[in-house]
Amino acid sequence: MTDLLSKLPLFATDREIAVAVVGKERAAMYVKVVIPMLERQGFPRIDPLHDGRPTLLVRRFYDGYLGITAGFQVAAPDGEDKLSEWKGRQQRRNERRPQLGLNARCLGALRYMVEHPDVRTSVEVPRATDFTMKELAGKGALKEGSKDPHGDRTWTVTDAGREEMARVNDWHGGRRRL
Repeated sequence: MTDLLSKLPLFATDREIAVAVVGKERAAMYVKVVIPMLERQGFPRIDPLHDGRPTLLVRRFYDGYLGITAGFQVAAPDGEDKLSEWKGRQQRRNERRPQLGLNARCLGALRYMVEHPDVRTSVEVPRATDFTMKELAGKGALKEGSKDPHGDRTWTVTDAGREEMARVNDWHGGRRRL
């Protein structure tokens, strides 16, 4: 039996690799379905300069995939359970993520109120209305108070609102997203 991978050029197209690996009949399925799955397991990427995948690395990938070389493990599991470690990292990441689902208008109003603790009414917050403030109150970021001497509703930022703004700032690396 001949090794078709060794007959390919140094950089081969996905179609050429597919024909060498699974034959002409199944090549289209391999290109469309299998290659994207294998890329997540370390299958060599297309080299943009040569417009093809390096066949030497494709061969090495399959040697490891089939267990031919003990020192090169790509798809074979190492036996360690790292799922709990991954879940812990994912949970820490989710705790950092903004949680109230605020739109840009609400986020801008909340940011302004956090940065200006003396502001109490929607009239004082740029581009905000009582509707915006009610949305923020509904999410737990603001608390509605009584009316001021001018007849405007007053609002105060809750701890949840300050925590959300801290999460937003942390999530975006301190950069404003508005």
